[in-house]
Amino acid sequence: MSATGAVIFLPREGNGASVMLQELLFDPAARWLAQSLSDAGVERFFVVCHSDDQEKAQACFPEGTEFVTGVSQDAVEQLVGFLATLEGKAVVITRPVLLDWQEARQLVTEPNVSSMDDKDTGVYRVDAEALAAALGDGVGLEDALKENGDKLGGRSVWFQGRYALRSGWAGRMEAEMTVRQYGALRLMRSGVRVMDPNACYVGPQVQVGEGTVLLPGTILRGRTVIGKNCEIGPNSMVRDCTVGEGVSINASQLNESTVEEGATVGPFAYIRPGCHVGPHVKVGDFVELKNSTIGEGTKISHLTYVGDSDVGGHVNFGCGTVTVNYDGAQKYRTTIGDNAFIGCNTNLVAPVKVGEGAYTAAGSTITDEVPADSLAIARTRQTVKKQWAAKRRARRR
Repeated sequence: MSATGAVIFLPREGNGASVMLQELLFDPAARWLAQSLSDAGVERFFVVCHSDDQEKAQACFPEGTEFVTGVSQDAVEQLVGFLATLEGKAVVITRPVLLDWQEARQLVTEPNVSSMDDKDTGVYRVDAEALAAALGDGVGLEDALKENGDKLGGRSVWFQGRYALRSGWAGRMEAEMTVRQYGALRLMRSGVRVMDPNACYVGPQVQVGEGTVLLPGTILRGRTVIGKNCEIGPNSMVRDCTVGEGVSINASQLNESTVEEGATVGPFAYIRPGCHVGPHVKVGDFVELKNSTIGEGTKISHLTYVGDSDVGGHVNFGCGTVTVNYDGAQKYRTTIGDNAFIGCNTNLVAPVKVGEGAYTAAGSTITDEVPADSLAIARTRQTVKKQWAAKRRARRR
């Protein structure tokens, strides 16, 4: 089956790994390149790299990418076989480069791209069938690309916005600035408002819906997906999360979790991996969630830890609540039914269950099941010793 394809070389400099495998922001440069080409329509990749770099390179390219090391005796045959599966033009990149999303789209889809054949750009668009034929005749790849460009139906192409990666701290600094701009511009072109592009850091795999606002200090990493009409930031980091529409995340960190539509998170909240926050949930200031499911409309307003818990809908957590999930050896779960009310400074010692509509009194330590619609009080009765303080002061005189 024919497809649009790209051949990517990841050359090494000296004895070190390829500069394309160095991280820019939070992702290797190769992932930035692969994602921009994928979004532009490239369906298949063929990657040539050092054998020691292959494992790291595999994490940068889509599933199904073909890899070959430079020492493979049949490398040319494998490349010719790959080119035979492609349709029309193929992208060939022989040097460390970055491509903006719009530049990648021009390279892959637009029939007329300005060329600068007097420059060794390392970025080419060639006819896949003709390139395969030239390689099959024993012509070296470099000569096939540079000397026979017209014959192959393509020429080396130069993009003014392309940045050729260089090693060293100066090159690294420039590359970091380049990908930061790429990340912000990609979202802005799709209808996202990035209030300060110089203070937002967006990875290449991140998706953000139209109408969402990114405030300064926003960091979006990994395979994060943000819905439409959200407000993220200021000073928030979201990593490998799925966030629904209309969500607000203020000065908080979220990791490997799902937040459904209309929820509000923060300020200063911490959502750890394995959480599912339901629609219209409030996760307030200094709240930590871990490996927990929170039902629709539940309010966890402040100073609360909910770990290894299954919480129903429309539950109210009072300030200072703690799910006591760890005994030093094992973790245990807490279950809270719909419409329950957890009083301030309640300790829920897992494994424990609070039934639907039940209440816990403020300051209680709950160790046994609380039946539905019941009130649990687990604290000593108050004792008042009148004039105790006055007598104590008198003794101290």
